[in-house]
Amino acid sequence: MSRPLHLFLFHGLGADGDDLAPISDLIAQRVALDDHHWQVHRPDAPVSSVSINGGLPMPSWFDLVPEADGSIGVDRDALTGITADLQQQVQDTVGDDPYILGGFSQGGVLANRLMLTLPRPPLAAVMLSTWLPAPEQIVPPTDGRNPPVFIGHGEHDTLIPVRAAGKLNAFLQDCGLTNVTERHYAVEHGILPEELDQIVSWLRKVLYMTN
Repeated sequence: MSRPLHLFLFHGLGADGDDLAPISDLIAQRVALDDHHWQVHRPDAPVSSVSINGGLPMPSWFDLVPEADGSIGVDRDALTGITADLQQQVQDTVGDDPYILGGFSQGGVLANRLMLTLPRPPLAAVMLSTWLPAPEQIVPPTDGRNPPVFIGHGEHDTLIPVRAAGKLNAFLQDCGLTNVTERHYAVEHGILPEELDQIVSWLRKVLYMTN
């Protein structure tokens, strides 16, 4: 019986795990595995009040807070707490099996932190329409990890400007992660079919290289 290759996808603000089902379904259908089978995990964020939305309760991994200069900040304690919770969840789930991380927007923030901080790094990570809050909290890994990373972002994103993709890429390079693919798309805060096709093609190459 083949071992699982775990795929964790973390959704964005106000959504749930099913929001990313088209991505996991496409990967499972189009990225064939020889010695493993796909095991997909799309956890749901807890429901909590979100400051930038007037305190309205909604699925949110961490609080987003309006800053005096008009930018959007994060609740650093909440971000640290949910990262620790998900670290434990991922480790308990995968054991010694290989795994891949992915996330959209808020979920991409978490995928990035988990990739850099979990004791055993993922095979790869996919970060879509996301950004790098509170980078000072992240201790760069010293174990030489260098998993392939795909960063996708909309050129017309008004919620998270596309320059955030470049900042994330530069931060990863500074952490020693040199195998980063960054792509921009003619979309706002969302995902195009073209982007999904490129993720599938990229992931096929990544898994071929690791075998």
